[in-house]
Amino acid sequence: MRQTIANKNKYKVFFRRVSTTNQDIQLQESADAIYRKNYIPSEILIMNEKGVSANKLDINNRPQMNKLIQLIVSDQIEIIYAFDRTRLFRDFYESNLFVSLCKKHNVKVFYTSAGNGNHQSTNSTLLEGVMNIVSDVEGKNIARRTEEARKRYPPKKFGYFKENKKFKKEPENKDLLLEFFKKIRQISTHKDLEITLMEFRRKLNKDRKVLLKIAMDPFYAGYDLTTGKNKLLHVEPYLTYEEFQQFRDNSTVISTYLDIEESLKNQDNYEVSCGVCKRSMKFHLNVPEVKAWYSCSHKHSKVLISTEDLILIVKKSLEKTIESLNTETLLKDSRHYFQLIRKNIDGEFKSLEAQKHNLMEKTILEIDDISKWRDNPGYIELIKLEEIQKNLLSQLEIKKQLLLENESLVDLLKKYLHKCRQSNSFFLTSMLIKKVFVYPNEVNIEVSKFDYLHDLQTQYIFNGGDFI
Repeated sequence: MRQTIANKNKYKVFFRRVSTTNQDIQLQESADAIYRKNYIPSEILIMNEKGVSANKLDINNRPQMNKLIQLIVSDQIEIIYAFDRTRLFRDFYESNLFVSLCKKHNVKVFYTSAGNGNHQSTNSTLLEGVMNIVSDVEGKNIARRTEEARKRYPPKKFGYFKENKKFKKEPENKDLLLEFFKKIRQISTHKDLEITLMEFRRKLNKDRKVLLKIAMDPFYAGYDLTTGKNKLLHVEPYLTYEEFQQFRDNSTVISTYLDIEESLKNQDNYEVSCGVCKRSMKFHLNVPEVKAWYSCSHKHSKVLISTEDLILIVKKSLEKTIESLNTETLLKDSRHYFQLIRKNIDGEFKSLEAQKHNLMEKTILEIDDISKWRDNPGYIELIKLEEIQKNLLSQLEIKKQLLLENESLVDLLKKYLHKCRQSNSFFLTSMLIKKVFVYPNEVNIEVSKFDYLHDLQTQYIFNGGDFI
């Protein structure tokens, strides 16, 4: 009876999960139907995760599971019904965490699946850990098998249509893809690759990334190379295995192309605005020319600046800003604040001395028995005042040490900022530079304002990679 009263306001949760939106949740619903009949509707909480893969998503990306855990932690759940362990988690560590939470908050877990090797929930942490390991391994095997199946029998593939479980060339894109594979095999430099990608980006309406993925996919040669050389007899190939290998062996061209592209993308580090219309400027890159730039032409003539020039201008601006940092004023202020702190502490110290003197006189006058002077309340209060004085002196010494350290740090600061300007200008830019505006023949840089900048020149002429 006591158990019923304690749990009468707690939920009975029926948790279900399917990995894709196409999967049917009805099996899990029918399995827990018999248990739902035992409760009144207000006690029941149904939580369905649809299209949620426990292999691919962790707890943080599962809103329903997050909600369930919050309810467990806030002691609002009596029992959880799930079809089996895999409906809750696949990951071993997440499963163990969940089991621990349930145990801590006295939440029971019951699995509604019958047979098929399913083992009911136990109170043994060891046994649950073993079962979670099994579930984890099983989940990874399912993910692996699914991935392998998709490589051999994908739901759909660009350039193909399905007929009687066979992949046949799609008439609409057949000739263009044959031409693409022919030209892609003939490239010898990253410039050739860019030209080919640009051509078929227009013809096939696919971006560079997708085109490169198509070029490197052995499916188009009628093979799966995941676990060796496996010929796919159900696929009509666009090129022979030898032709595919010819291109694959020349993958240094692609790696060079991708390295250059990544390097250029990394130059897009700044929030650059157009000085004419105040809009954000568009970032462009050209892999063959190894160049990147920002441009804007919104209702005005084109404004353009190369990332090479912009990076140099920003670095030079940072250099001038660092040189204008007035460390002497910084130190002067540090010393001034130390003197103020010292003055306040000295005042408190003198006040405490006066209190001690008055207390000492009062205590001496009140003592009748000199042997019991330690028991006098005045003496105890005197000890407290002395402790306060010691703490004040300790604080003053700490502040003094901080001042000495500050003097050393100021010297190191400039050295660090100059080093940071060369090795990690993006970090320094985010600290010191607020906005960058680009005009046809001018770049305006708005520097973050702070008290220790002095004599910072407001205008420079940029020529030949330097300020003049």
